[in-house]
Amino acid sequence: MSSGTPPLPKMMLGFVVRRCAVAVGHDPSAEEFTTWANNYPDGDRTVALFGRPISVAEARLILRRPGRPVSARGAAPHERIADEATVAGTRVTSFADAAARLRARTGMRKR
Repeated sequence: MSSGTPPLPKMMLGFVVRRCAVAVGHDPSAEEFTTWANNYPDGDRTVALFGRPISVAEARLILRRPGRPVSARGAAPHERIADEATVAGTRVTSFADAAARLRARTGMRKR
C-alpha cells in the first residue's frame, strides 16, 4: 500500500457471517461458511472473500470470534467500525451486557 492509499475500512467478522447466513438461509456451519467464503460472487467473477481460500478449521475460528475486527474492502458504511474502536485494549461488548450494567448503576428494573 502506498502512502497515498487510504487503509481499508474495518468491520467485525459478525457482519461477514451475517451475510453468509442471509445467503444460505440460516446460521452457517463451518463447512457452509468455508464454501460460501471461498466462492464469493463479486460482480461477474467469483473470488475468495478473505483473499485466499480458507479451511474449515479457520471457518470454525471465525464463527467463534464474531466481534473481531478485520479489514474489508466491501464493508458497507453501516458495517464499518471507527478507527478508535480498534485501538489496542479496546474490546467489543454485547449490548445486553451494557444494558445490564446501566440498569445496575441507575437502579432500574429489568422489564
